[in-house]
Amino acid sequence: MKLVDTDEDDPSAHPVPPVRATPPRPEKRQVTVSLLLTVAILAGTVIAIFTVFPERHNELITSTVAAHRATAEWEIASPPDPELRLWARAVLGDPPPLPDPASGATPLGARALSILDRRAALIRYQVGDSEVSYLVQRARDVPRRRVRTTDGPDAIEAWRNGPWTCVVVGPSTTADRWRPALGVP
Repeated sequence: MKLVDTDEDDPSAHPVPPVRATPPRPEKRQVTVSLLLTVAILAGTVIAIFTVFPERHNELITSTVAAHRATAEWEIASPPDPELRLWARAVLGDPPPLPDPASGATPLGARALSILDRRAALIRYQVGDSEVSYLVQRARDVPRRRVRTTDGPDAIEAWRNGPWTCVVVGPSTTADRWRPALGVP
């Protein structure tokens, strides 16, 4: 029985290198640098996201109000009801809900818009002595919500009608007359 392994080297043959003395790094500095780096990266990411991607709450309503206030070049001007319905179906792919022709709303013109990468049909109606803009687009939001508000001299109505979102913008002084004519619930 062997008590000593003879293949092992002699520990005295390989001296241990001397230890280099380095001053210890304070633990608080390590934590502080790590914390500051993390906060800087997080803050930079959040600021970049909010500046590159602005909020889009009520983008459909905002675009409809802007189109209502702008002078429009119509794709079709003063169309009869059958032609307007065919045009709207061609623009949107399916027949959208449009106001009843017997309601007293006379179409002045219509044009296609693209809002949030979706096609929309903007139709200007004459109801009494008021010009009212009616926009219809396939609904893109999940919740069914109803908006009734005013923006300066304009009254704004937005609602869901099945798979469609409808937005109407017109003068707030004559809103009681044009709301029923355009089928606002």
